[in-house]
Amino acid sequence: MNHPGIPEILAQSQLYYHLENTSFGMLLWDDQQKLVFCSKKAAELFECTPESLIANDFNLSDLVYAEDIDRVSSLIADLSSGRAIQNSMVNRNVTKKGKIIYCQWYNSVLKNELGKIINILSFFHDITTEIETRMALEKSQQKLSVALNSAIDPMWLIRVEGPDVYRFEEINVAFTKVTGWQPEQVIEKPMEKIIPPTSQDLVREKYKAALETEQIVDYIEESEHPSGNKYAQIRVIPIKGQNGEPWRILGIANDLTDQIYLRKKLEYEQEIKRRQITSAAIKGQEGERAKVSRELHDNVNQVLTTIKLSIELCMDGKVDQRETLRKCVQYLGETINDIRNLSKQLSAPSLGKTNLEETLNDLVNSFFQLTSIEVKIKFLATTFKEMDGELHLALYRVAQEQFTNIYKYAQATMVEVVIQEKSSHLHFSIRDNGKGFNLKEKRRGIGITNMQSRVETLNGHFEIRSSLGNGTEINISIPIIIEEKVCYAEQTILGFDNEII
Repeated sequence: MNHPGIPEILAQSQLYYHLENTSFGMLLWDDQQKLVFCSKKAAELFECTPESLIANDFNLSDLVYAEDIDRVSSLIADLSSGRAIQNSMVNRNVTKKGKIIYCQWYNSVLKNELGKIINILSFFHDITTEIETRMALEKSQQKLSVALNSAIDPMWLIRVEGPDVYRFEEINVAFTKVTGWQPEQVIEKPMEKIIPPTSQDLVREKYKAALETEQIVDYIEESEHPSGNKYAQIRVIPIKGQNGEPWRILGIANDLTDQIYLRKKLEYEQEIKRRQITSAAIKGQEGERAKVSRELHDNVNQVLTTIKLSIELCMDGKVDQRETLRKCVQYLGETINDIRNLSKQLSAPSLGKTNLEETLNDLVNSFFQLTSIEVKIKFLATTFKEMDGELHLALYRVAQEQFTNIYKYAQATMVEVVIQEKSSHLHFSIRDNGKGFNLKEKRRGIGITNMQSRVETLNGHFEIRSSLGNGTEINISIPIIIEEKVCYAEQTILGFDNEII
């Protein structure tokens, strides 16, 4: 068998047979760097025949990519000069048909006893597929890195290395900004080094679910990070590996920390407000009970005791019975009126769709009979005819409380009540021309607190204005809904709807 340029001893050995059956090409150069042997595989890789390469003088520019010629020439010079007896390189080659391929080269020098070069043997194989795959992967990773770092939400890439074995491969800038973890602290670190122990079981469970179902999985996670405790809506997306690549998991977090803390703050404030309202209600009940007790003790009880003593004197014949009994009847009548007035103050108007104007007129008439203070009522731009019981009761109690305050403290001669419907709100004000008071001074009693609590229960706004010598004015604004000429507090309607839902 004729093998162009191959040494006779190699041609007759079994080694040559094995070399010809590998994926490696083989080239042999003499001491003058002239190609003397080309294997079939080498010729195949260069898309020519062994004879065509050997017959022509070899020129680097024919087979080496132009940009790599200087580097290849330098490595060949190291071998031919004796500076190196072996080396390896990766470079681009050009086939006879002009195709560019990437090759891995392994070169070795054979010398005689005097150190003179006998020949140079080169093995090489085509690694174009591996290089292109790696370049495509690097390009893909670069695009992924750009996409990750362009996102405003924290994102990370996890490499799946086995069952429940996860390693961070990439994180974006937002991840560092939110968690406080730096890239060098996270990348190529196992999940257990980054995710706190309290969250690891949850994370493993969700990652496993995403991989098994090959579906996106969403969940809420609370984790402790260098930047503090964080709440986030997490989305994990499984990514199937290609060409033997491992599975990966893309994680995206929507930082909910501020929202969660705000919600907790609101819940805490609502709880405090609820307790304040409950406390005010209890104090109000105790105040009403104390008021009833005082009225019964200081007025009714005293009058009844006087009547009892008068009757006893009549029975003993010690007084003018006719005149004494006449006074007893008078005292009993006054006592009945006192009890009736006390009952009106304590009882609420009938609930349901009642007429606010009639109720306020009744209250004003009773107030006038008690105090002789004139009260004017004005209804401005109202479209409703009736009012829901809850809203009606709140307004009635506020008016009743403020009339009591006016009677006790204001020394007023005129009171004006205004009810106005405007911009889906009911505006209710009571103004007197009394002596007023300093709002900065600490007030005794809980009357104003009770009025404010009633209004805020209906999601309304309560305001009081007063100064010494300028009277007092309370202003209330409550969001309302008008349905079929009936006025409802918006809070009542929405609360009812939520209960139904």
